[in-house]
Amino acid sequence: MSKVLGSLRESQCRRANRVALIGIVAVMVLFGSVLVRVIQLQVAPSTELAEFIQQRQSRALHSAPRGDLLDRRGRVLAATRPGYRVFVDPYALADLDLPPSKRATAEELQARYSQTIEDLSRITGLSPGEVSDRVLERVAENRHRLLEDRRPIRYVSVGLTLDDAQLAQARDLDIRGVALERRSVRESSAGELVAKLIGDVGVDHNGLLGAELRFDDDLEPASGYMDYIRDAQGRPMWVEAGGYAMPQRGSDVRLSIDLAIQKIAIEELERGMEDADSAGGRVVVADPMTGEVLAMADLTRDVRGLVPFDGELATKIKRGEAPAVRFVTLPEDPGKEIHPALSRNRCVEDVYEPGSTFKSFMWAEVLQREKVRPDEMFNTHNGLYKLPYGRRTLNDVTKRAEQSWLQVLINSSNIGMAQGTARMSFREMREAVLRFGFGSKTDIGLPGESAGIVTNQRNWSDYTQTSVAMGHEVAVTPVQMVRAFSVFARDGELAGTLPVLTLRATDDRSPALSLRRQVIDAWIAQLARETMVDVFDNMVRMMKRNFPDDAEPAFVMFGKSGTAEIPRPDGRGYFEGQYNSSFILGAPVERPRVVVLVVIDDPGPEMRRQRRHYGSQCAGPVAARVAERVLRYMGVAPQTQQDLADASTMSR
Repeated sequence: MSKVLGSLRESQCRRANRVALIGIVAVMVLFGSVLVRVIQLQVAPSTELAEFIQQRQSRALHSAPRGDLLDRRGRVLAATRPGYRVFVDPYALADLDLPPSKRATAEELQARYSQTIEDLSRITGLSPGEVSDRVLERVAENRHRLLEDRRPIRYVSVGLTLDDAQLAQARDLDIRGVALERRSVRESSAGELVAKLIGDVGVDHNGLLGAELRFDDDLEPASGYMDYIRDAQGRPMWVEAGGYAMPQRGSDVRLSIDLAIQKIAIEELERGMEDADSAGGRVVVADPMTGEVLAMADLTRDVRGLVPFDGELATKIKRGEAPAVRFVTLPEDPGKEIHPALSRNRCVEDVYEPGSTFKSFMWAEVLQREKVRPDEMFNTHNGLYKLPYGRRTLNDVTKRAEQSWLQVLINSSNIGMAQGTARMSFREMREAVLRFGFGSKTDIGLPGESAGIVTNQRNWSDYTQTSVAMGHEVAVTPVQMVRAFSVFARDGELAGTLPVLTLRATDDRSPALSLRRQVIDAWIAQLARETMVDVFDNMVRMMKRNFPDDAEPAFVMFGKSGTAEIPRPDGRGYFEGQYNSSFILGAPVERPRVVVLVVIDDPGPEMRRQRRHYGSQCAGPVAARVAERVLRYMGVAPQTQQDLADASTMSR
């Protein structure tokens, strides 16, 4: 009996185990089927279902700040801070998001609208009409959209980012549908000192102008994100695996601009413009070895009595048929009234005829092509010379019977330069102009840069050959002049080479320094430098006479002055008695650290009457003061002519 019972129990256990096993297998198969279906729905949902699945997937973006712009010493020039702006939900403002039974009456809504317009106008500074146009038009539009079963407008920004006082008022508002949104604010700590160089960003903080545009790829942040699934009511349920990326702040960019040097340049340029009663002025300071632009400024000045250009009147004045007037010579700058960053930067955008400052380049080229010897004498005809072609006559300020090729540069002899450059062919002369970088952009990275104007080979003539030798019939930008003059200021292996100008701070390891664009031989660059020391000394003698209270420069410098009539905008010659006066220098003469260019636009009539409108008298002193202060700021030890002579004696 016990054996029968045991056998029965064993049989029942086997059946139970089989049933359990079948059940487990069935559950596992069911679970696997569900899992496969879930995977299938996730990976390859049907067309009908895909739309609904996509609506449940959301991505939350997390922004990061834009990188800072710094000066070469790490001072902040432009940075991003959090700010707030007012926005309106016109759908909620009109209670359209509420059931009809809970909406305000027409009278209550009208009172709310009036209060909203009044408060937002007071806080943002917009006129009531502007606020009304932005907000109430959207309210009316929403009513039409509801009738047409279209999605309503839920967001309207009002005004710009609020300052602290405006923000405090906005936070006290208690109006349905009016709220604050967090925004990034781009601010420049240096103000108008570097506004044209810094530029500006757009609404989405993308670079639009200046350095903000030039270095946008580096400054631009990478937004982070989080992908998540929502339930039927739109509430987050879970985050997708691998669906999160951290936001990355933009990289900081250190510019070559030195804020202290920029301030020095602007202060001295403003003084020079006032002294000369000029309509404007430009200054560029660069490191000739690295090509870094240390300062750049373009200023204008309100001058009384300027007359808008009139071609007919200008022609009568030139013929002596009408009394002289002072015409407006600077181009209009409508962007200046909108924002400093939108103002023209005439250091890169506008060209001018460089006058005698250009002689240094052509003087060096005649030597480079072995057309003259440095000590060769030229007949300079006591300062008056009729050219062998046409009826053209040249005059020299320094009237001498003859001058050596060195003296031609020192005394800025038009007659000597015309004779020396006439030994070159037209093609040789034009190739020299191009080799010094004129006729091509510096690619410094600022918008609107001009390539300058160089007469084409087909139209080059005897007249062009003579004119270009004296810095006429060629148009350049200030940055081109600084780049070209650096050929004389570079030392060692870089002597006689053209630098690559840059707005980004660099160091001795910069790839740009390995470039060898040789323009002239090193010995010619050194000879030009030494010769132009006498040019600078001549300028200093006039500077002492005109500015007796100024201390004599404590550094030996070398440079060249230039004075050129301003071309008329109608292309018919030049303004009568209106000039661009300039001076370009390198300092100190031993191991130059800076190249400085100053252009004084249209010195006043009194300067012309006193014959002080020349570059050596109104632009030269400004360039010297800038260089003096910059070198002292850099910690360069003063060095006079006597110091150099003593050092030379000791070296022997």
